[in-house]
Amino acid sequence: MAAAEAQGRLWLESPSGGPPPIFLPLDGEALVLGRGPLTQVTDRKCSRKQVELLADPKTRTVAVKQEEEAKDGATEPQKKRRRKFSSGWKNLEKLLVFTAPGVKPRGKVAAFDLDGTLITTRSGKVFPTGPNDWRILYPEISRKLQELDTEGYKLVIFTNQMGIGRGKLPAEEFKAKVEAVLEKLEVPFQVLVSTHAGLYRKPVSGMWDYLQDQANEGMPISIKDSIFVGDAAGRPANWAPGRKKDFSCADRLFALNLGLPFSTPEEFFLKWPTARFELPAFDPRTVSPAGPLCLPESSSLLSSSPEVVVAVGFPGAGKSTFLEEHLVSAGYVHINRDTLGSWQRCVNTCEAALKQGKRVVIDNTNPDIQSRARYIQCARDAGVSSRCFLFEASLEQARHNNRFRQMTGSSHPPVSDVVLFSYRKQFEAPTLAEGFAEILQIPFRLCLKPSLERLYRQFSEG
Repeated sequence: MAAAEAQGRLWLESPSGGPPPIFLPLDGEALVLGRGPLTQVTDRKCSRKQVELLADPKTRTVAVKQEEEAKDGATEPQKKRRRKFSSGWKNLEKLLVFTAPGVKPRGKVAAFDLDGTLITTRSGKVFPTGPNDWRILYPEISRKLQELDTEGYKLVIFTNQMGIGRGKLPAEEFKAKVEAVLEKLEVPFQVLVSTHAGLYRKPVSGMWDYLQDQANEGMPISIKDSIFVGDAAGRPANWAPGRKKDFSCADRLFALNLGLPFSTPEEFFLKWPTARFELPAFDPRTVSPAGPLCLPESSSLLSSSPEVVVAVGFPGAGKSTFLEEHLVSAGYVHINRDTLGSWQRCVNTCEAALKQGKRVVIDNTNPDIQSRARYIQCARDAGVSSRCFLFEASLEQARHNNRFRQMTGSSHPPVSDVVLFSYRKQFEAPTLAEGFAEILQIPFRLCLKPSLERLYRQFSEG
């Protein structure tokens, strides 16, 4: 890409087949370029802010400076441009961060969701029809934000935008929308945008953690002196006359995970009374690290004689972790369909182990009578007993456990909701009449390092 000029204009021109010309400003303002739609560069080794270009209309030259080339001793105009360059967008994996000019580190934060909290669609539709389909939600918002800025709050937006990660919403289009909104609000904001599922997506606390650890210049933030306002608050239908049910509870749960004082936009900007709301059925804060390993407690987990133990439970109910810790470590042969590939191979492996006089544990979901009968028959044919270990984790807890696995980089393949709901549909509670000598109930117990336990105890879906 080379510089060209004609009729008093300067532009960057690519070889044939490259992107269209990129015109350079001639008013002393710098143009920042890198990976993006203007250059059509897609290599992630190239930053979105790779170079700063400054055109000189008098000499018809273009000064090129990489971000890391800033040096002490610069002129005041250079320093001004450098300060402007330090603000703007930062592109991280699964997270976009925008810092507007004038944003300062502060010890208390007034944080907001974006859509449905600060803005709504101009068209009246649920989802915007385009980048310009927005308006400020309430007239009171601009004045209130000015007050908060004056009172020493750092203003921050936390927004989930999975459409960017899925390729349905162009990132550059959304960035332009954010900048237009902030220009309208006329207050300095820092904006954090979660683009994928995982640690940064509300209600998980990743965006707040990034703000505290990386985006406030080391200044500690007081949780009790900060606030969070969002419209995804778990309010049921008709929480106010004619109002629809909230699409989720993610904003309220985000605040709950962090211990932040929370309000809806109506409560915060319009001073409406607190509305009714509902929290999810499963509360990860209540999971105990203590309690019995099994019920009844008088039963033994291990047998001294050959036997077949058949596990029953949702994917993500903790079966493998429990069985490997307590049975496989004691010599039981571990049989798992994820490893062997089919139930037929599981049955053949079970039969072979029993012929060698070994104890066997079947670590599959085994939701119905038919799936369990195969292994009960293996035990009968070998002249040994069979027991059932029923893992008590609910559907909601299994879903939470699977999300936790994904957030912590587990090697276990992701389990979709389709699989979980299919298990629930197929489930038939095990009974002794099937041929089991005993059925043990296995409560879910939490055993994690403190750093991981903090994450586990957060609501992970709104």
